[in-house]
Amino acid sequence: MGKRWSIMVFAGAVACGGSPEGSDTDAWVGETEEPGGSSASASGPGGSGPGSSGGSGQTSGDPTGPTTDDGSTGQPPVEGPLLERLEVVDIEIPEGVKAGVSNWRIWGTSSLEVAPVFTSPRPGCGSFIGFTTGANPITARVAVLDGADGLETTIDLASGMELRGLAAESDTVFGALLWDPSAQEIFVRRFDVDAGELGSTPLSNPDNTPTDFGIGDSRLEYGAGQYGAYYHVHSDTGHEGDTLKWVDAASGAEDTGWGWGCSHSMSNLLRYNPGVDGFMPACVTDCFPGTSGDFSTNSIGGIYLNHSQAKVIDVDAGCNGSVAGELGGAGLAPNGWVMAFNAHQAPAGLGQSSYDTAVKNQDIGFVAIDASLQPGPVVWLTDTPGDEDDAAVSRWQPSDDATEQYVVGWHGDGTHWLTRVDGAGSVLEGPVELTGVAAWGKRDDPFRAHANGDVAWSWFDAAGSTTLHVARLRAGGGC
Repeated sequence: MGKRWSIMVFAGAVACGGSPEGSDTDAWVGETEEPGGSSASASGPGGSGPGSSGGSGQTSGDPTGPTTDDGSTGQPPVEGPLLERLEVVDIEIPEGVKAGVSNWRIWGTSSLEVAPVFTSPRPGCGSFIGFTTGANPITARVAVLDGADGLETTIDLASGMELRGLAAESDTVFGALLWDPSAQEIFVRRFDVDAGELGSTPLSNPDNTPTDFGIGDSRLEYGAGQYGAYYHVHSDTGHEGDTLKWVDAASGAEDTGWGWGCSHSMSNLLRYNPGVDGFMPACVTDCFPGTSGDFSTNSIGGIYLNHSQAKVIDVDAGCNGSVAGELGGAGLAPNGWVMAFNAHQAPAGLGQSSYDTAVKNQDIGFVAIDASLQPGPVVWLTDTPGDEDDAAVSRWQPSDDATEQYVVGWHGDGTHWLTRVDGAGSVLEGPVELTGVAAWGKRDDPFRAHANGDVAWSWFDAAGSTTLHVARLRAGGGC
């Protein structure tokens, strides 16, 4: 049996650069028992970002709350199995979260249910958490949390725009990938918690546009003084792909990594690792690279790194949106990255009828990727007759165990699961069931590591919900 610690706080909104509207009030603190184109380098242009300092917004009160009847503070222990270290905080936001769109997933489309939710750690173990609310007009928003997951403030970024990526630059400065669905335009904008918007860079290509996100994903990362934006685009001639953009944080100057990448860019990821000073872009294609000849008989897809630099695995695909693999999440490793995804273990076949659900299903794969963007062998973490999806992964560094290890999560059998693996993908603990304790969104790449080794993520239960859940897996280190 695991325990879920919940803290309910109410968030007033702050228009960026404005003053607080309303007040933040602690509602309750409780403790309950619950059951268990052409290839290009991914390093990007150089440059350095400006530093930033400043105070924080209003605080919602002591997030640890009063002591419970047994004299404890309500905090989970910093030692022990996964479920005993897991804490969930509930935050009320100003209005309901936007619904997710129907997106191409495994051999067809299904709803993502909730618009993307992004968690980006701040120095000192706080977080920026971004989402889009669904009122008319939609509004991109960010909740600013302190190191104990207490709410400092919420910020309205842009009315009429959807948040498609979020990346912390410093404790008070962050970048947002903002998409205007009406104008079909997308921007990287920098914000300061206290000073408001610092600058805006429109991202554009001469022959393609971010028309919608019914195919593919969008990601924003910060590193080495620049933002990397990787997102799905639709060509003027009717094709689907992706583009990788770089934006210098200091000047706002835009550069293009590639204008037309993975075909059709069914799902994608982008992570920066300061330990190797590099970005890792990954995509799932349903056609090119890999396919030659007649689509009906020769089509094949795969998971690729840095556009077409290296292939992780072949997957069944039809060059028509049908694909049998899906990226979940990526985490930082000492000398590169790790990535989790769902795909079929059976060898990939050719042609548009290659994926037979009577003999093939979706399991969770884990792969290590080195600093030169070369993948190691795929390790399969599940082998069930059903389908798993929505994989997530992050490095975890508990203070009582120096082993190189990662937390991997996925959705399957109607619930979410969590396990620990070592650097080679061998299971150290679990999987443990999270029913009634924690969950996460569909294809959100949700897990993020804090400076003290904690792993955090955020989610909403359903479209229209005003309750933002913030989970933290305690590592025991100080901030």
